[in-house]
Amino acid sequence: MQIMTNIYKILIITVLLLFITSCSSVNSVYKYSSNDKTIYFGKDAKNIIPIELTNPIIKYHNSFSCNPNSYTLSDENKEYGRLFIEYINLSSDCKWNGLASGFFESNVKSQLKLDSMKTVEEFDISSYSFKTFKINNDLYLSIIYLYGGRSDRFILDYNGKLYTKLLKSFKPDYKSNINFQKRFLGNYDDSLVRKNIINEYFQEERWRITPSIGIRITL
Repeated sequence: MQIMTNIYKILIITVLLLFITSCSSVNSVYKYSSNDKTIYFGKDAKNIIPIELTNPIIKYHNSFSCNPNSYTLSDENKEYGRLFIEYINLSSDCKWNGLASGFFESNVKSQLKLDSMKTVEEFDISSYSFKTFKINNDLYLSIIYLYGGRSDRFILDYNGKLYTKLLKSFKPDYKSNINFQKRFLGNYDDSLVRKNIINEYFQEERWRITPSIGIRITL
């Protein structure tokens, strides 16, 4: 009887923590519509910024049971230049084994064979993170991260135009001293999901019930 009481208490606490977390998170917007080839960004549902793509190339990726709806998207955009996006949606029973943005940055550096990536600008607003890097002490590259729920989005913005547009929508007083500098124009076309089986960026969590303490998580 005492065992069941302990299990019940743990379940109640778990539900409350999930509720508090969901209520405190910001409902940022990211949606790709294949019908009109448009990505919709926004800090919330009332402030939407549509970005029309020119010729998007989308590839779907899966890593066993952890990624039901993950993909990469590349576009040579008429207005914003070269864009690359990786959208990773983890199942509820999976978790990252480290910082997702750190994994992405390391893979970009490795795949593009960069000598150095030095952060020269960084803003965290809502569930958006804006970072610009100085590449090989010479050129500049911008990355936008979006976090929310079970999903992570990584956007490589080679020209920095989308980066500036979105950042100014959240921070109207933002003035860039970087856009007039030389930009790094690489061709990254990789996927953390595709390489997960080797590098173990994320993994499935295993739950089991034991008589002594109730619920135990085995990592």
